[in-house]
Amino acid sequence: MTTQFTRKKFYELVWSKPLTKITEELEIDYHTIVALCKKYEIPRPPSNYWLKLKFGKQAAQPALPNPDDERIIWGAINEEQDPYSWIYLKGKALEKHIKKEIEEDQSLDLNVFQRLSKPDRLVEDYLRITEEREKVRKRGQYLSSYDNPTISINTSKEQEVRALRFIDCLIKNLRLRGHHFEIRNYHYEIYICGVSYPFSLREVNKRVPRSDGWGSDYIPTGKLALKIDSWRGKEWQDQKTLTLEHKISEIIARLEYLAKKERAESIYRDVKHRRNKVESEKAEALKRKRIEEDQKFEKLLQLADQWKRVENLKEFILMLENNRLVDSDKKQVIQWAKNRIEKLDFIGSIE
Repeated sequence: MTTQFTRKKFYELVWSKPLTKITEELEIDYHTIVALCKKYEIPRPPSNYWLKLKFGKQAAQPALPNPDDERIIWGAINEEQDPYSWIYLKGKALEKHIKKEIEEDQSLDLNVFQRLSKPDRLVEDYLRITEEREKVRKRGQYLSSYDNPTISINTSKEQEVRALRFIDCLIKNLRLRGHHFEIRNYHYEIYICGVSYPFSLREVNKRVPRSDGWGSDYIPTGKLALKIDSWRGKEWQDQKTLTLEHKISEIIARLEYLAKKERAESIYRDVKHRRNKVESEKAEALKRKRIEEDQKFEKLLQLADQWKRVENLKEFILMLENNRLVDSDKKQVIQWAKNRIEKLDFIGSIE
C-alpha cells in the first residue's frame, strides 16, 4: 500500500473506491479524509455515485483543480517531528491502536478481582482517611478535606467495596503504563505525558419527586460512573451488558489518546506562536527599513533643493562680481558668501 499521497494520487484514490474502504486501508477516520479533500480542493464522489456505477448508469467525475500541484498531502509522518499532524491524521484509529496495545500488554492485569488485595497507596489513604473522618464525625467534629486529600469516590455503602476494587485496578494499570498521580487543588489528578486530568468515581442517582411536591429525593441506582475532567471530560457508566470493570482498557486508551492529542496541540501552538513572532519581527524590521528609506529619500530631496538654491546663489554672486558698481563692503559680503558656499559638502551629506 502506498505510504504517501500527492493531491493527484489522493484524488485518484477517492474516486477508485468508497471512503469506508479507504478508512480501513489507510487506518484513518472518515472525517480526516473529508477534511483533507476540503483543505486541498480535491472533489469527492457524491453519495449516489457508487450506486449509479453499480447499476451501470453514467456518473460524472469532475476534474482535479490545479493538477500540477504535486504536494504530498498524506503520508508517513513522524510523531516526534510533527506530532500535531500525526495525531490529526491518525484520528480515532490511534485510539483503537492504543486500546489494542493495552489489551495485548502482558505486564498489565485488566481483571478486577472479587476482593481488594494489596491495594494501591491511594486506595489505602482513602480507606484510612475515611475511617478517621468517621471517628471524628462521631465526636461531633470535622476532618478537613484540604488537609487530607484523597481520590474522589462518592457512592452508597453497598457500592463502596466494588468502587474501590475498580479504582484500585485502574490506578495500578495506569502506573504500569508509566503514568503517575499528583495532588492539585486539593485533589488527586492523573498525569499522562505531562498533561493532568482530574477524575472522580460516583454512583449514579435517580431523581424521584417527593409525594408532597416539595423537592426531590436522589435514590442510588447501583450504577457506577467514572468521569475524567470535571468540565469538558468524558464519562463512562455501567451499561446493561457492559460494566465499568470491562472498560478499563478503553478508559486508559482514551486518556492516553487525549494526552497525546493535547500535548501535540500544545506543541503546535508553541510552534505557531514562535512562527508568528518571527513573522511579526520580520514585518516590523521591514517597516523600520521602509521608514528609514523614506527618511533618506526625503533628506536627498532636501539636499537637491538646497543644491539648486546654491547654484542660483552662485550665479547671483557671479553677476555681482561682474558689476563695476560694487563697493568694498559689498565685496566683503560676496567673499563671505563664496567661502560659505565652498564649505558645503553635498556629496558627504549623502549617507
